[in-house]
Amino acid sequence: MPHTAEPLAQKQKIVSAAIALYIDDRANFTIANIARKTHIKKVEIYSLFNARSAILKYYYPLCVERYRVMTAEIDDFATWSLEEKLANFAYALFDMLQEEREFVDEHFTEAILHGSATSRFEHDVEALLGEFVGEACAADWLASFLAREYLHLVRFWLADESVDAQRTMALVDKATSFVGEVIHSSALVYKGIDLTKYLVANDIIKMPLAKILLGQALRWAR
Repeated sequence: MPHTAEPLAQKQKIVSAAIALYIDDRANFTIANIARKTHIKKVEIYSLFNARSAILKYYYPLCVERYRVMTAEIDDFATWSLEEKLANFAYALFDMLQEEREFVDEHFTEAILHGSATSRFEHDVEALLGEFVGEACAADWLASFLAREYLHLVRFWLADESVDAQRTMALVDKATSFVGEVIHSSALVYKGIDLTKYLVANDIIKMPLAKILLGQALRWAR
């Protein structure tokens, strides 16, 4: 999907101004003040976003767009393994979300994870992961599942008080290794057991769900 730098930069400017007002000056968080802060006309802002809340929610899809731009500049990205792509995406998005950590801490869980409808962010993550997965068995289901679970991974990261988010980094390593084994390797069972133990020990999922996931993975591997 091609992206031009100018529209993306304009959107990022609007979103950054909106977040700054939302965090620092909530009483003056208006489209008019966003226009003043960015020197972008109100009509231009409304042509991109229909409400203040839409600007805030767009912060997350914007991160996915930025990631696409970033990977487009990596010459050999297409040759990376699925595990490498998944891990790189997770780490890169954590870095981007960290840029507005106070906002994400306050906004993400209620507005995105527990939103009343599937968010654009989830749709965009699913589309990206679908490209990563390619034509693997049950690719559509897997991309949808991974996108939803990625939202829970972000929540886990936000709550992670370990040094340098080491628990989250360990989870990313185990989860991406497991997904890679599901698609490519006969070592699936061992990776699945390792991942399941970690998920259950850290109260990320409950044992019944872990059994379901492992059962589905084993059916793919046959």
